[in-house]
Amino acid sequence: MKVNKYIYLLFGLLLTSCNDSFLERYPDTELSDKTYFKTEKDLELYTNTFYNDLPYYYLDYATDNASIYSEPTEIVNMMHGGITPSSVEGWDNWGKLRKYNVLLENVHKTIGNSDNINNYIGIARLMRAQWYYDMVKRYNEVPWYSTSIKDTDVDLLYKKKDSRELVVDSVFADLEYAAKNISTEMKNRTVINKWYAYGLLARIALHEASFRKYHDELKLETSAAAYYEKAIKACEKIMESQLFSIDKTGGPDQAYENLFANNNLSTSPEIILFKDFDDKQNIKHDASRRVFSYVSSLSRSLMENYEYIENGKAIPFTSVPNYDKMSMTETFKNRDPRYKQTFMYPGYIRPGENKPFVPNLYLGGYPQTKFVAKTADQMDWIRSYNDIPILRYAEVLFIYAEAKAELGLLTQVDLDATVNLVRERVGMPAILLTSLELNKNLEKQYPNVTGSQKNILLEIRRERRIEFACEYFRYDDLMRWKAGKLLEEIQQGVYIDKFGLHDFTGDGIADIGIFESEATNTVPENERSKYVFYYMKEKSGSQTAICLSEKDHGYIMASTEVNSATRKFEEPKYYYFPIPKTQFTINENLTQTIFW
Repeated sequence: MKVNKYIYLLFGLLLTSCNDSFLERYPDTELSDKTYFKTEKDLELYTNTFYNDLPYYYLDYATDNASIYSEPTEIVNMMHGGITPSSVEGWDNWGKLRKYNVLLENVHKTIGNSDNINNYIGIARLMRAQWYYDMVKRYNEVPWYSTSIKDTDVDLLYKKKDSRELVVDSVFADLEYAAKNISTEMKNRTVINKWYAYGLLARIALHEASFRKYHDELKLETSAAAYYEKAIKACEKIMESQLFSIDKTGGPDQAYENLFANNNLSTSPEIILFKDFDDKQNIKHDASRRVFSYVSSLSRSLMENYEYIENGKAIPFTSVPNYDKMSMTETFKNRDPRYKQTFMYPGYIRPGENKPFVPNLYLGGYPQTKFVAKTADQMDWIRSYNDIPILRYAEVLFIYAEAKAELGLLTQVDLDATVNLVRERVGMPAILLTSLELNKNLEKQYPNVTGSQKNILLEIRRERRIEFACEYFRYDDLMRWKAGKLLEEIQQGVYIDKFGLHDFTGDGIADIGIFESEATNTVPENERSKYVFYYMKEKSGSQTAICLSEKDHGYIMASTEVNSATRKFEEPKYYYFPIPKTQFTINENLTQTIFW
């Protein structure tokens, strides 16, 4: 039967929980009858399953923050023409939506304290809002469902997509209810609280505001200001609570790094919500193994965004003489301390090893150390138990500053209470509006930024990029700013001035040899065991995986990308994803995503 096939594909619900007895007692086929949703405890157990849906991230590869990456990604596949309605994946995770709607349509049966009940309703609506906005970001328009779909709901099963405006309005109705009704309880920062609700509201409002402002193809520019204002008001709620502050534990040289290698974020004043990992309970992740010189390394482009300190003054790194000819070791001199706490610095010794790590040039040569744990037992696959932030106060401050600047309202007082407060953590001097000069390189990257506060908007974008590097904000930021063309650029790694031996550990002793081919290697055979060698050509004469941007010198690049003629970011098409072609045989009333 056609209707049942549709339900199977789009609305199958698989509940997950760490409580096996809960699943055995209350299978999903019985959740809507009289056996459940009777007590507050039922709501608590049911919403506990939502925590598996909270996203957490620890890398940025496949954006311009990464130089070379060894795994395929959707956006790169798209730029090579590999994403089509016939090949694309997605549109199959509607079971999560049904999970949230099942609670919302059955909660009227619950007997208990109304504040507690409203708290769980708020959590369900918050999760529904998060899920739906992710769909909006991908498809622009989707059908809005506020109830779980039954096989008799033919009209709903075959409904058309709703407009972006209707879905986004519904998302914000959910977010505003959540912010008003979710508990303020902060004893455990792994539990969804009111301040996370305000933070998510602010995050989504900023995204929607900037997407509407910069994506003129939607013709929604006039409504952008209202969403910037929503973001500002939500941030003010959090800021006025005085419950959070920038974590400076460890001082300028360690405080930033400590946030991402911490085994107990529950005591950090900056954390609004975090994912708790635990060694004893065997709740672990693979960040330490995955991000450090395995999947990808960080990019020259990101590296150049960290400022240079000259006579106590912060200046653009790109204004330093010969900045574009510096070796990897030279780039670490006189830089914003966050650089050394994000990128692997010369002489870095990986936990459990006894000598400085030599970077993998096949990935570009700038390994990521942010999110790498501090102890040797966490270095293998699925062995890390350092906690991971889901929302931290620094993001709230950046949302506030950006939204105000987009509206032309940012003052020095605002800047000092937000971006400068975050910079203070690592001892960076304050940004002053009265003396801030236009950064020409940033202007080139973001040519669509205009307005009375253009200079500071560009600086906020630069600061946001480095403060939240490797936390998976970069892709969303480029999409909402309509800066996808930056993804088209082939990213670069470290600079190599010539073929020969090079020092990458900062001790003055060469450890890597780079030559055009093995045949041109000038190192005597009996000395080659001292070095790691990289060649631009195989013995057969074919190109290896990497090359130098200027053939015999320059920046390390992925040769497959350099030699590709298909890498292209089509605007505005690639700001959206197509709906899989198979879905149109299931629901004939669906229409394809705009520009597809």
